[in-house]
Amino acid sequence: MAVRTGSSSTRGMRAGVSGGGPATDGGVDRGPDPTRGAGRGAALLAVALLALGLTVGVPDSPANAATGERVTFVNGTAETLWVGAGESADGSRPITGLPTLRPGESRTIVIPNDGAPGHWRGRFFARQRCGGDPNGGFRCLVGDCGAFADRCERGAEPVSLAEFNFDRNNGGAPWYNVSYVDALSTTITIDVPGAPRPEKAGSCARWDCSGGQMLAACPEAHAVRDPAKGDRVNCVNPNRDAESAYTAALLPFGPRAYLWSTHDRVAGNETVYNCPGCDEVVVTFRGGGAPSATPVKRTADRSGSGFALRGYADKCVDVPDGKSADGVRLQLWRCNGTPAQHFTRGPGGTLKVLDKCMDVAWASRDNAAKVQLAWCTGGPAQVWVAERGLLRNPNSGKCLDVRDWNSDDGAPLQIWECAASQSNQKWREAR
Repeated sequence: MAVRTGSSSTRGMRAGVSGGGPATDGGVDRGPDPTRGAGRGAALLAVALLALGLTVGVPDSPANAATGERVTFVNGTAETLWVGAGESADGSRPITGLPTLRPGESRTIVIPNDGAPGHWRGRFFARQRCGGDPNGGFRCLVGDCGAFADRCERGAEPVSLAEFNFDRNNGGAPWYNVSYVDALSTTITIDVPGAPRPEKAGSCARWDCSGGQMLAACPEAHAVRDPAKGDRVNCVNPNRDAESAYTAALLPFGPRAYLWSTHDRVAGNETVYNCPGCDEVVVTFRGGGAPSATPVKRTADRSGSGFALRGYADKCVDVPDGKSADGVRLQLWRCNGTPAQHFTRGPGGTLKVLDKCMDVAWASRDNAAKVQLAWCTGGPAQVWVAERGLLRNPNSGKCLDVRDWNSDDGAPLQIWECAASQSNQKWREAR
């Protein structure tokens, strides 16, 4: 596991759930922003104490009496998950008896913050594709943290994290954030039922991030695949302390989460939240299992259950001359019901026509990159998400677009910055 470093922020916080100074800096347990309800001098002292792993006391706070906060874990994926945990090296106690969750299941644990040191700071994550003796011979493909199914012996291998500071001696606690600083495996949301604002840590401000789309957008160079199944199970950040191709691929979703260790310093960031005195938190693991990059079975759909993609000028997405060849650029054409306009849904968000897939050439993220036919691989260039009448490619963050607003038959198709108000990006299924 990467060493977690970072510096404390002293930015002011809004009341309730906030996006100001971080609790953990994407992995570093730094405690809450001490400027909330305190003077500047006290804030700087608090930062110094937290950097040393010392408890910051807030006398006469409602949170002082809080103990035994509950965390409920929800499995929103399609596979079994084993919850893992890692505590900070500040006296926080290890948590055992962690649950195993089948798809759709939930379990609740109680945070051990009674007694010394009076707080628990640490992180939770999902272990995936595990097996072996749960009492000493247990191993996981993702999030492996030791040989036991119900506890961790060491820090997890790079994985998505739900990070917390439960401190009954701090009036702003609990503090929490989602971190993709080390890696993105599952997407995570953290919901606090008592929070006064509706935003969930980890949720996406733009587009959807609940069904594996962010993992599908991961640059191929950083993707980790299941050697047995070939599908993507993780995306490892090559540089946790700076922006990179990894962060560029995930930023278009607007995740309310850390993408690199100093992400909280970016103006307008939504990385850290808190809910003073709240004692119930819900952590939901979503997505995962992005599609394989190995060729999928290429058999034409003959069920008649396909559809045309009808859009600009009431015309359809079309394969020129019905020629199913790699690299053929898709076009706009009057709707005619031919196989060249007959689409079906393939694995992992792909769209198939003439036994090939709609693809962004070279997996480009640039405006005006052509949209073409290619052999189906299920890679990021072939994933399309239907949202608000648009067809978006998560890898680029851009949408299927008719070039130059050209309504003529044969107008070429491309990707471009998404704009829900533009009619040359509007598409619907027509049967």
